[in-house]
Amino acid sequence: MKTEKKLVTISRALKEKNRVAGRLAKARKLVDAENSKEKNVPRRVDVAAVRDEARALAERLVAIKSAIAVANAPIVGKIIELDEAKSAIVWLNELNVHEGVFDETINYGGRIVREYEAVIGKDAVLKQVEELQRRADDLQDELDEFNVSTKVEIEIDA
Repeated sequence: MKTEKKLVTISRALKEKNRVAGRLAKARKLVDAENSKEKNVPRRVDVAAVRDEARALAERLVAIKSAIAVANAPIVGKIIELDEAKSAIVWLNELNVHEGVFDETINYGGRIVREYEAVIGKDAVLKQVEELQRRADDLQDELDEFNVSTKVEIEIDA
């Protein structure tokens, strides 16, 4: 497929990156499926040609990702902060905040009463998640604005 260099927004470059990554995944899957066949069984595609297309797509993907990374240099701290906020939200939402007295089944039907306490309670977790989500939303808004106002040169389909 013929391509041309074009100056596009980071938002558009991210979409192109995802599109190229999808095409690369499909090409690799096709090579996997068609590469080794029983002798005299016809192949649906020219495996070597699809492999070469996959190589070209991989090179193009590297170039697009590199261009995006260079363009993102001024906001890399915000990108990392957003990623960490999202990770913390996932962790906090999975944190065991089990508190109180519980009658539990153990060992094939036996029963035991246990009392649990959490250092970080459910209310504190909910408050932290809410604060982190607000910060993540603010950061995402800043990144979205940057992505639509910053241009990068990449290869796109002609």
